[in-house]
Amino acid sequence: MSKNKKSILFDFISLQDEFLNGGMLYTQKIFNEIIKKDVIIYGLYDGNIQINSRIKNILNQENIELINIRENNIFVMINSLNINTLFIGIAQRFNQFNLCNLKCKIIIVCHDLFDLSLNYFKINKSKSIEKYSYNNKKNIKRKKINIIYIIKLIIKILFYPCVLLRRYLINKNNVNKSDNYQNFMELIKQDNVFIITDSEYSKYSILYFFNSPKNIIKIFYAPAIYNMNNKIETYDTKITEILNNIKYFLLISVDRHTKNAVIFLEQWEKFCLITNYTYHCVLIGKNININLKNCIIFNEVNSEELAYLYKNAFAFVYASFIEGFGYPPIEAAMYGTPSICANVTSIPEICGDMPIYFSPFYPEDLFKAMIKMTENREHYIKKTKNRYLEINQRQENDLNELIDFISE
Repeated sequence: MSKNKKSILFDFISLQDEFLNGGMLYTQKIFNEIIKKDVIIYGLYDGNIQINSRIKNILNQENIELINIRENNIFVMINSLNINTLFIGIAQRFNQFNLCNLKCKIIIVCHDLFDLSLNYFKINKSKSIEKYSYNNKKNIKRKKINIIYIIKLIIKILFYPCVLLRRYLINKNNVNKSDNYQNFMELIKQDNVFIITDSEYSKYSILYFFNSPKNIIKIFYAPAIYNMNNKIETYDTKITEILNNIKYFLLISVDRHTKNAVIFLEQWEKFCLITNYTYHCVLIGKNININLKNCIIFNEVNSEELAYLYKNAFAFVYASFIEGFGYPPIEAAMYGTPSICANVTSIPEICGDMPIYFSPFYPEDLFKAMIKMTENREHYIKKTKNRYLEINQRQENDLNELIDFISE
């Protein structure tokens, strides 16, 4: 290979996650674009984590040489390869590693400070959706519920000292969460380190928790990561049978507590009553067991099935507490499907005027937003289509600039 070519050490550690997530898909997208450039690529991986078949296919196809970050002489190895740039796709995956001795350009993507933000706002753990088993006969069982309530109250009084101790230990642990970022805080003080993030919200979140880094934080919209288009071919026909002629509100990743699906469920029965059970909800999430009228659950769907669900939804509901960027409303917007979104963190910044917003802390506010959607959906479809064109253009432009910045 030519010695004049740029050498890039690419983050394969963020591709070693056991489950698919936005950060992993983001990193995969960047890799897919980088390999189009005339550069030499090496992969940095964690030898303590098994290399899955997906990564093996990439390595075989692109002939990538891997370097184990756990090697004792890791810095000597990297310097001997004359690496120009180290690209890190998810900052948190490297919290345990001290990279301050590397002299090459380091580009590190920090999508959000999820754990620190939730701790600060005391949203350490919202109600778990698995614990909710809704039914429509709760008024009939009022007397039994009262007896159970009294028994639970007595138990709470007896064990309250244990509860206090547990809270103390949890809070003590959370106070020290920023210590997990010690290596990150030291790294960003260096001249050769550049932070990339997806939104103004995430930029100022980093500044809030860690003060100013040595270099200016660069904002690039996260690129489109799913290859979804209007040609949807591979999906389970049972989905089309179940959803035939049904108007439904769609929620995804409802098993993740930060997605805040519980607030949707708490207002669902009242929404159904006032709309005469005209609408259904479709929930996607693992290990979900909910007994609610007009509620359809899919534990898992593939990308084509998700595209079908987005395209045919009456509206997409996004009640998330925190997002560094927030892909799902944009994915729904690809099909002109309007959204009802939480009005916090990066969501209003990215989505602009296309959704109906609500507070993720008040079910009655979501209730109001959903009623508004039933009354004026066409208006929000138009807004959605216009904003999607703006977002998509920004995503393409920012992706090109980011790839140039990495490979220059």
